[in-house]
Amino acid sequence: MAVMPSKRSFGPTYAVPAGETIGDLLEERRMTQTELAKRLGVTLKHVNQVVNGGASISAELALGLEKVFRVPASFWLSRESLYQADLARRTETKELESHTEWAKSFPVSELKKRGWLPADATGVELVQALLGFLGIASPKLWQDPAVAYRKSQRYESDPFALAAWLRVGELEAGGIDCRPYDGDRFMAALQEVRHLTRVRPKEWQPRLTELLADAGVALVIADTFKGARAHGATRWLAPTKALIQLSLRYRWEDIFWFSFFHEAAHVALHRKKGIFVDGLALADSAGDREAKRLEDEADRFAARLLIPEKYNSRLRQLQIPDIPAFADELGITPAIVVGRLQHEGLMHYRESVKYKRRLDFVE
Repeated sequence: MAVMPSKRSFGPTYAVPAGETIGDLLEERRMTQTELAKRLGVTLKHVNQVVNGGASISAELALGLEKVFRVPASFWLSRESLYQADLARRTETKELESHTEWAKSFPVSELKKRGWLPADATGVELVQALLGFLGIASPKLWQDPAVAYRKSQRYESDPFALAAWLRVGELEAGGIDCRPYDGDRFMAALQEVRHLTRVRPKEWQPRLTELLADAGVALVIADTFKGARAHGATRWLAPTKALIQLSLRYRWEDIFWFSFFHEAAHVALHRKKGIFVDGLALADSAGDREAKRLEDEADRFAARLLIPEKYNSRLRQLQIPDIPAFADELGITPAIVVGRLQHEGLMHYRESVKYKRRLDFVE
C-alpha cells in the first residue's frame, strides 16, 4: 500500500533542525519519545538527540519516520539537508568576515563593471562572490601568483589583478569547444595566421579563433586589469586543450602579433605543465636560467615564423618606402616589419607610426 502524505503542510521558509518538527508531531499526536523510540527500533537517547538537534536524521531513520508519521522520507532528508547547509553557511559566514580586506585586494570595481561580480556585493557577500569567480571554496586555498611566477626584471604585476585576468581567460576558454590538440594542425594554422595579420580584426578574429580551436587551442583576448602587466599567457587547461590568452596592453598590432606567436611557441615547443605569463615562465627547480632559455626560444620562434631568417639581410638594408612591398612579399602586415626594425634599432618610432594600426576591444 502506498504511503500517503500527512494532510498537515510542512514547508518552513527557513532552515531549522528537523527534530523540531518531530517534537511538534509528538505533541500533536500525544506520543512520547519513549513510544517513538520503540516504533523506530532505536534508543530513547537517540530520539532525544534527534529531537533536540544533537543528532542528524539518517536515510534509515527517515524511512522509519515515514512509516510512523506518514510523512515522506524525502521530506525528512530534505529538512536535514537544509539544516546542515544552514549550519555550514553560518559557520562560513563567520569565517569569511575576517577575509573582507583580502577580497578588496582584487580589482573589485573592474570585475563588477565587467559583470564578473554582482554590482551590489559588499562584505561577506563580496567574499563569497569572489570565491565563486575564482572557483575555490575558501580564501585559505588562494595562492599568490607572485609565488608561482618568475618576476620580471623590468616590473612586477599586481598578483591579485594578474590572477583575476588569468581567471577570466579560464572562464571564457571554458565556453570554446576545441578538438583534441594536434601539433601538426596547430603548426599549419600558424602559417595561415601569418596572412591574417594583413586584415582587420573583425575579419581575422573569428577566423583565428576557429583555426586554433580546430587544432585544440582556445584563444581568449581579454583586457587586463589595472596592475596586471601582461601581454599574454599560455597554459594547458587539459591534456588535450591549451589556452592562449592575450591582452591589448599597448594596442599596437605589431606587439599583439609578436605576443601571439610568442605564446604559440610555448604551446608548440614546451612542456604541457609549464605556465607562462607575459613571457615569464613558471619558476621551477631548474630556476630562472631555464625560464629565460624558454622565453628566448619562444622569441626566436616568433621572429623566425613572422620573418624567416633568409630575409634578415634584406630586412637590415630595407629602405622605409619599400616596407609595404617587402611586407606583401612576406604575406604579413607592414606593422610587423616596422616592429622588427624598431626592435633592432633600425627605425625611429616617429617613422613607424604610419605603418601601424591600433587595436581596440569590441563587444
